[in-house]
Amino acid sequence: MSLPFYLGRKVMMDEAMLEIMMQSGSLAGFAAYLVFQTKQLQRRFDELNTKSESREDMLRGRYDKVISDLQAEKATLQTQTQMHLQDLTKKIDLVVSDVTLLKESVQELKVKNIVRETHRNGK
Repeated sequence: MSLPFYLGRKVMMDEAMLEIMMQSGSLAGFAAYLVFQTKQLQRRFDELNTKSESREDMLRGRYDKVISDLQAEKATLQTQTQMHLQDLTKKIDLVVSDVTLLKESVQELKVKNIVRETHRNGK
């Protein structure tokens, strides 16, 4: 009949395993220690890996938010710039139109002035 023996936390050995360890000497104990140590290190590694993954996910989320905010800001600036350029284009068109009207008015005044000068000199 095999009776379980508890060694430390959740490490259970049956009677046959305990007998083998007792007869094998110090190497069996050392081998058991190495197995126990390996399991402990694997558990710690798994915990650290889980923490690392959760931190990575958190950082990735923050990074994605920053990128999306920057893209939204860029789109807003592009829209505002386009609207500003359209407004400037309309204003430039108005200025060109006004300059054309002024040019025509100046031409008419020159013609009237020439006609007056010619009329005065002809009398």
